[in-house]
Amino acid sequence: MAQKDNHPRSNKGFISTWISRIMTMIVWLLLALLMSIIIEWVGMNTTWRDEGINHSRNMVKTELSYLNKDFQQSLLVQRPVEYAEGIAAKMHNAMYVQTGIMGAITKVFQDTGAGKVAKTIAEHVLAAIYVTQVFAIRLAILTLALPAFFIFAVVGSVEGLVQRDIRKWSVGREHASLYHHAKRWIPICFIAPWVVYLAFPVSIHPNAVILPFALLFGIGIFMVTYLFKKYI
Repeated sequence: MAQKDNHPRSNKGFISTWISRIMTMIVWLLLALLMSIIIEWVGMNTTWRDEGINHSRNMVKTELSYLNKDFQQSLLVQRPVEYAEGIAAKMHNAMYVQTGIMGAITKVFQDTGAGKVAKTIAEHVLAAIYVTQVFAIRLAILTLALPAFFIFAVVGSVEGLVQRDIRKWSVGREHASLYHHAKRWIPICFIAPWVVYLAFPVSIHPNAVILPFALLFGIGIFMVTYLFKKYI
């Protein structure tokens, strides 16, 4: 009877672990969005004060140009550009249209008698809207780039297994500490581009962020498989 009771507990533990991981990922995405909005607001009053609202507006145009130029094909969706624009439109509708925020700032800009403070607040809210669109486009690009991480992982694991067999038959030394360091490095290399790229305050080509981290991810997979203990 005791053995039968262990199976539901293990299943609950597995499910709860994955739910916790998904919730953690969602929290990190929301923090990245909040961070990017705060950075944009700070920049509007310091670094790119002359550009003002145009900075975030131009970022949307630049990110879309990257998408149209270099992401015409994908292994995951048939039309990457429409996929990214669809995500951006859904986020914009859910966060700003349905909540009435877009309508409120539109009235402020149309009201000739609106005060300076009201227009300043409206400009900062509009900047947040543009930043959210940039965030959505980048989020779509990251999901489209997942096959790159998979390819680097496959190459790294195959090469690592080959090198492990060579080490096994040539009586190579074990490196337990290096193995555990490499094991901790893998999730960092996968999560870091999501935070860095999504919160980056200026336009940057996706390949400048995705490819280096995908390469590091593949190297981490290689090290883990290569340094895995010779005898189980």
